[in-house]
Amino acid sequence: MWIKNLLFCLIGLSAGGAIAGAYVTFIASLGIYTRLDGWANSGNKIFKTETLILFGTTVGNLITLYNISVPVGKIGLAVCGLLFGMFTGCLVSALADMVKLFPILCRRIRLRNGLPYVIAGVGLGKAVGCWIQFFLLNSGQ
Repeated sequence: MWIKNLLFCLIGLSAGGAIAGAYVTFIASLGIYTRLDGWANSGNKIFKTETLILFGTTVGNLITLYNISVPVGKIGLAVCGLLFGMFTGCLVSALADMVKLFPILCRRIRLRNGLPYVIAGVGLGKAVGCWIQFFLLNSGQ
């Protein structure tokens, strides 16, 4: 019986490690890390940046895996939400840049002016959708 549990543990850790590695590689291939390094002017500290990224993904995986409660309060939750939103925004912009979503969209709908309004509308729609999900649909939990 213990051999079966050990085998399950080994398979689970291997699969989780492979998925986490693929996720970090996917984000790195989009150029998010290099874009953030260029924005922050921290090219000489790339080793520290990579170490912090791996540390953050490892801690996030452990918190999720073991369902660890992190009491940060309302202000901490707001800060985390802001940081998660910034990361999601970077991911979305890198994906949009990668697949050239907006030029194709503008060409298809024949949009000549007003692209900033379309981008702001997409961001506002995402924000409203998240607000509805978190505050209205999960209020009873």
